[in-house]
Amino acid sequence: MSADDLEGDDIWGDGSGNATAEESKEASMEDDDTRHMSVDELRQRTHLINNDIRIMKSDVQRITHESRGQRERIRENQEKVKLNKQLPYLVANVVE
Repeated sequence: MSADDLEGDDIWGDGSGNATAEESKEASMEDDDTRHMSVDELRQRTHLINNDIRIMKSDVQRITHESRGQRERIRENQEKVKLNKQLPYLVANVVE
């Protein structure tokens, strides 16, 4: 792999790459939306996106924590089942 391979227009999308018409249309629409926004609107949008990211990260952490707790409970219950399946060493009848 040479340095020319990494600098190619096909990798970075600067050339005539294989972008479909729909992808280029969507990209131009996004550019048009952001071009016509004021600086305050752009800041507000980035602030909202950052808040959404923070909320999603919090959700991921919460779900990961819940998942870890559930796996621990499953492991404990499997151990209990395993212990209850074992036969006792001594079985005796009490006769009076």
